[in-house]
Amino acid sequence: MKPVHFFKAKSRLGISNPHKLQKDIDIGVENGPEAILTSDFLLKFRPHYISEYAFSKPEEVNPKQFNKILGKQLNDFKEFINKHLRPDQIQVVIGGDHSVTLPSILAVRDRIGSFKNLGYIQFDSHGDTNLKASSPTGNFHGMYARPLVDHFDIPEIEKLVHDKLPMENIIYVGNLNLDPGEIDLFHKKKIRNIDKEALLKDKSNVIKNFKNFVSSFQYLHVTFDIDVLDKTQAPATGIPSENGLRSKEIEELLNIISKHSNLSFDLTEVNPQKLGIAQTTKSVHKVLLTSLALQSKNQRLK
Repeated sequence: MKPVHFFKAKSRLGISNPHKLQKDIDIGVENGPEAILTSDFLLKFRPHYISEYAFSKPEEVNPKQFNKILGKQLNDFKEFINKHLRPDQIQVVIGGDHSVTLPSILAVRDRIGSFKNLGYIQFDSHGDTNLKASSPTGNFHGMYARPLVDHFDIPEIEKLVHDKLPMENIIYVGNLNLDPGEIDLFHKKKIRNIDKEALLKDKSNVIKNFKNFVSSFQYLHVTFDIDVLDKTQAPATGIPSENGLRSKEIEELLNIISKHSNLSFDLTEVNPQKLGIAQTTKSVHKVLLTSLALQSKNQRLK
């Protein structure tokens, strides 16, 4: 089995302002990798490799230079991944805020040449597809997926994405709370979404279609925002989810993902300074161990 290479993406650069309807700016999310990659957890991955990349904090960046620095550091992290990842390793990025998925998937794109044969699955309670002009918060972690699928209004970011991810290559999983501009995009682009209702009412058909989707791509990139899970299972995140998905409801999806032979994976938005970090870390470990089961010799969190 291929060994896992964990990339600690210590980022809060994508959260320069408070979350919508909240007062804080999620200080502490940059330390998510340290909370997740505990010594006991890492013992389950033998051998494994770890590399670390620290982004600038938003308060340390001159606002007039913010987009330039953001674009540079996203590109630097993409190149950092491909410099340190060996061909016999599985790329697993642990954030940090969710904007680290942009350089993560671009690193995969650069290795394989294009998005044509890459399937993309996003577990999330949000679309993360706002334009800068329409974003309710101005936080890039709510925009990073837009340049992957459509024109983006920050030139320093738009130039990083030389080609766009085809709509038929994308599936979202989660009860999505979309902003107005995102609703228009999802409708126009016909972006698919598996929500809690579909999993409960039509699970057999959902699983069948999901298997077909996963097996149709030579490469598979999965990004998992922990806020897709219900707040009882993942409270230590920026916006805990009301009536979110539960681990047992997505376990079969994760098992399907784990069987893909060319998998890359992101796990983001854990904040160890929030209440409930022990429960959140337990949920994260279960997600990672289930999703990476084949690569970690089928070891599971009991």
